[in-house]
Amino acid sequence: MLTFTIRRLLISIPTLLLISLIIFLLLNLAPNDPMAQVPLTVPPEVKEKMREALGLGQPLYVQFWKWLVQFFWIEPQVLIDYYFGTTFSEGELRVISWQTRSPVMDMIVQRLPQTLWVVGMS
Repeated sequence: MLTFTIRRLLISIPTLLLISLIIFLLLNLAPNDPMAQVPLTVPPEVKEKMREALGLGQPLYVQFWKWLVQFFWIEPQVLIDYYFGTTFSEGELRVISWQTRSPVMDMIVQRLPQTLWVVGMS
């Protein structure tokens, strides 16, 4: 039973990476520019700096790697900082939701108890 569980956990890692790659590529194929939602009052120089900060001018594999690092390395550090009061992620850029303009991990932490409750009850 233990070997089955370990094997399934090890298989889940490449599966999650493949799913995240597919979602990343589908989002990248969308016809809309991520900077299109920025207000028109923002100067073009600032928009260009924002594009550089997001890595939109770089190749896809670099953008994907940066996203993986942010979501799977920096955001868990933020979570550890939140629960234990440490400063591992101090000064690091966080993944921000375009829709709510708040950090993604904060939204996940906020909704995780209800999700676990529903999954546990089913």
